[in-house]
Order: sequence, then structure tokens, then C-alpha cells
Amino acid sequence: MKKILITGANGMLATAIKNALSGCEVYAFSSQELDITCSQSLHKNIATILPDYIINCAAYTAVDLAETEEEKAFKINALAVEKMAQIAERYRATLIHFSTDYVFDGNVSKPYAVDHPTRPVNIYGASKLAGEKAITQVNAKHYIFRISWLYAPYGKNFFNWIAETDLEELSIVNTQTGSPTSALDVADFMNHLIHNDPKNYGTYHFTNQGEMTWYAFAKAINQKLDLNKTINPVATFKTAAKRPTYSAMDCKKTEQVFNYLTPSISDGLDRVAARYKS
Repeated sequence: MKKILITGANGMLATAIKNALSGCEVYAFSSQELDITCSQSLHKNIATILPDYIINCAAYTAVDLAETEEEKAFKINALAVEKMAQIAERYRATLIHFSTDYVFDGNVSKPYAVDHPTRPVNIYGASKLAGEKAITQVNAKHYIFRISWLYAPYGKNFFNWIAETDLEELSIVNTQTGSPTSALDVADFMNHLIHNDPKNYGTYHFTNQGEMTWYAFAKAINQKLDLNKTINPVATFKTAAKRPTYSAMDCKKTEQVFNYLTPSISDGLDRVAARYKS
């Protein structure tokens, strides 16, 4: 039975992964139980458990706050990740790490290929890219998956905000396009990877297939949940951090290497909506 160590266990993605993993011995640590910025704690837990896989779901994800907390963002998303990768390498564990579409600048009109040049437009994206580079330099057995616009039927995310806000009329930006991605679908893929690992290490993209604006996504959520809210499109929404205007990603490499069909945005939303209603 494979041993899996999961960090950031109380987060949206880690929760989904814990629920999806089957036939594994899972050790899940919240950020309070295992602070990834503490090298001593990281080393102790990895050396004790000797996991086959480390799935790192701990991250600094406050995109706007990162503009004024650059040091903290890089400490968690880059420096701690580098140390984790080094320790994983020492104990021969495969490191699975999640990055973001925000490593790209958004100045394209078709989905980003994995090898497209990276050019983050905000501190958060820069910190995640630094983490990617650190892993590739110090750990041979790694998978980096760039995911985007993550949501789930629980936790703090766009889907739940639309579903639970008391506001009956919402103004949602329609000038940013990407691929809303269900954490449940990412988790199912993680289970598939663990049990069918091709050991073709490297960087990949995993998103629900298709693309839409935040406005279109809000309308889809509104319809799926029968919320009867009024959703209005707006061209701009003031935020501290700049966002890429287009960040859909090409997942063909993932599908081919892992022999896995990534679900559509519509299928992902159907599943999350059904889970939310239940």
C-alpha cells in the first residue's frame, strides 16, 4: 500500500484529494500541524513516514494581498517548496506540486502549451513560478501541475460565493477568460496518477476543458443552482494585483502521458453543483 503525505490538509484541494484517494495509507497535515516553512518539521515528518508521494497542497494563494506581502508569498510558495523538494529527493519520495495559470501573462488567444514562455504579471504568479523552478533544479522525481480558477462545493471560492452571497444582483468581470476547474476532478486525477504512475516526471497542465469568462461562469452557477440572481457584466473590476486577460491552458500532454480524459467545464460544474445541493 502506497504511503501518501499531504500538506495543507484543511484546504479545498487537499480535502478533495483526501476523499478521492483509495487503497492508500494517507497522512494529511494541516498548515497548523505541519508548517512547510519550518524545515525541521518537514524533515522530521518525511523522515518518519517515508512516503512514496508527497502531495503539496499548502500554498500562499492571496493574489491581491501578495502585492504587499511579497516576502511571505515567496517564503511559502518558493523557499519552502525548494526545501520540501530537497527533502523529498533525499528520501526518494515523488513530489506532486500545484502551480497556476498565473505564471503566464495572458497575451495570447489560444490555450497555453506547457512549454510556452512564462511571464507572470503579479507577485503571486512570480512566487509560484519561483517554486516551479526550484523543484526542477533540486528534485528529479516530481510532477508540477498548473491548475486554474479552482472551486469546490465547500471552502472559500467563487462558486460558493455566488451560491451563498445575500446579494441578489452581482456585477462580474467579462474581460478575463480562463478554465474554471473543479477540485473534485483534480482529486480524481490524483488518485489515477498514484495508481497508474507512468514516472514521466515534469510539468503539466490540468484544468477542466473549455474556456469562459468569470461572468459566464457566474451565469452558469446561477442557472445550475436555480439562484435567480441578476448577473451583470462589467469590463473592469479594480484589484490590487493584475490578472492575465486570457489564461486557458492546453492539457493534451497530460491526457496523452497519463491516458486520462480531462472532464469539461460543464461536467465539472454539474458534479460540484450536485454535491453542493446534497
